[in-house]
Amino acid sequence: MFILTVICLSLGFVVALLSLAMLLLSRKSMLIFGKYPCKGVFYWLKYGIALLVLRQLRYRIYKRNEELLSSPEHLATLDRPQPLTSDPKSYDVVSFLAANAAGQKLMVTLERRRLGVLKVALYLWLPGEGLYCSPKLPDMVHFTTDGNEESSEFQGAGFHIYPEQSMRSWRLKYSGQLRHTMEMETEQETEIKEQQLLSVQLDLNFNSSSDHFNYNRDLSSSLIADSIAREAWNDSFYSMLKSVGHIVEKRTHYEQSGELDGSIVLGERRLELHLRGFRDHSFGTERCLSSINRYVYFALLLDDGSSMVVGNLSQPSFFLSSLKMGYVCTPKGIYQPITASNFELYSYGEKGTPPQHQNFIVHTEEHKYLVQIRVEHSAVRYVGGDWESKVFNQFVACTVNGIGGQGHAEYLYRNNTGRPDTVSTQDPQWYQRIKRFERSLSNLDLVNEEDFIF
Repeated sequence: MFILTVICLSLGFVVALLSLAMLLLSRKSMLIFGKYPCKGVFYWLKYGIALLVLRQLRYRIYKRNEELLSSPEHLATLDRPQPLTSDPKSYDVVSFLAANAAGQKLMVTLERRRLGVLKVALYLWLPGEGLYCSPKLPDMVHFTTDGNEESSEFQGAGFHIYPEQSMRSWRLKYSGQLRHTMEMETEQETEIKEQQLLSVQLDLNFNSSSDHFNYNRDLSSSLIADSIAREAWNDSFYSMLKSVGHIVEKRTHYEQSGELDGSIVLGERRLELHLRGFRDHSFGTERCLSSINRYVYFALLLDDGSSMVVGNLSQPSFFLSSLKMGYVCTPKGIYQPITASNFELYSYGEKGTPPQHQNFIVHTEEHKYLVQIRVEHSAVRYVGGDWESKVFNQFVACTVNGIGGQGHAEYLYRNNTGRPDTVSTQDPQWYQRIKRFERSLSNLDLVNEEDFIF
């Protein structure tokens, strides 16, 4: 009887300690601008726990299966256009960001969605000439089918992007028009001088001899642990942890450095392009723009042959109010994850206007980098079927540890204006019917039987 009493008291004491620990860990840290958590009293304890759990999770998903995941068969499956599932959030995106020492810059992104919906943006920045861009921008939505069939490749709106050799070579073609915006400098400000549509033929080949950087597998565990350790570990947080493995499997994002070579015909003029850059491929079902508060992303190409990606994502609903990310790629194509960064979202463009100059420091395990950025030009596009996000695409010059370079920056913000009627009334009837149905669900209105969810 005495032993049983001691056991019961001991168990009660352990339960009380665990309850107290969970209560303390659930406390919210001080928030900057009501969004970005500081390091709380128990930051280091939570950091250590998060780091341990992350390493175990990555070992179970990636390290233990490294032979399979690095096989040519798996990489070929990963690198091709992905079949879209019945999930209404299913997506498949391929993007290219490139630049050269002369200051020429190219950005292309194609996002495949269900029923043949394609979201497209192309920017070409030529120093002394101005910006060439997709004629429909800032709207990105295009329709490649009649709404009764799915797409199976990155094709439509004049584009065709496809792999020629998995993880080695991709072809990028565009035949259509680009809007050319000329500018002139006045004593007061920069003004738009002229806009015209030009017929364009673009044919580029992306080649890479390097491996790829998989964000789920290769992003520094210390950066993820830092973000998680700043959050309140409440009931919602523990519920999310139970499904994190499932969520990771539903979201793939990898990048690869390489070279873009080819030609573009602008009107009656032919221009040869030789650029260095990145190819991005993302697909899955867990990509909800409406849950993202902000993000900033830099892709920098340096004159010594190295390159750098630096970013910061704010997605509080996923307990990542400020997740820093990125890597440095050496001239030999070796990726070194960034382990620390002092780039804080609240210090750069929090009120909705991106800065024209940015200076910050990032670290890898071996080096420290002082990054200095100057914006040369910027353009705006809206992302999402209802323009859920507003993106400022910046074309920048940079200096990293005294080495010059060129590149791109993206500043994404939440947008609540919706997609204007002047734009949406030009959509096919079947797509307009889908959007009406989605709005009726939000408003709890009655709907017709013919309506369906996209």
